[in-house]
Formats: sequence, structure tokens, C-alpha cells
Amino acid sequence: MVSIGHDEFEALRKSLSAATAQGLYETYRISQNTWYKLRDGKPVKRKTLDQLRARYRALSRSD
Repeated sequence: MVSIGHDEFEALRKSLSAATAQGLYETYRISQNTWYKLRDGKPVKRKTLDQLRARYRALSRSD
């Protein structure tokens, strides 16, 4: 299990269209529960975080 820092969370948040269940899934393919854990500095599965970071990088390249 791993967590992320405040700066990384803020970068993810800025690329998010809406912090709703639908917006989170469409953007990062994560649940609202996972988002709340990241926001609160709680750990999530390493695989989930790796996939989230990969999705973020892919979205950043397409802008």
C-alpha cells in the first residue's frame, strides 16, 4: 500500500473535470472512495496508484 503527497494530489485534481463518481471514473478510472483516500493521505494499492499515474501521464500528453 502506498500514498501520495499533497503536491501530486493537487496536480491530479487540476486535471480532473469533476470530482464526482462519473468524472473520476471517466478521467482516471478510479472510484470516489479511492479519490477520498488519496485526498486524505491514506494508502491505496500500489497497482491502483501505478495505473492512475499512467492515466495522468497519458492525459497530460494529449493536451
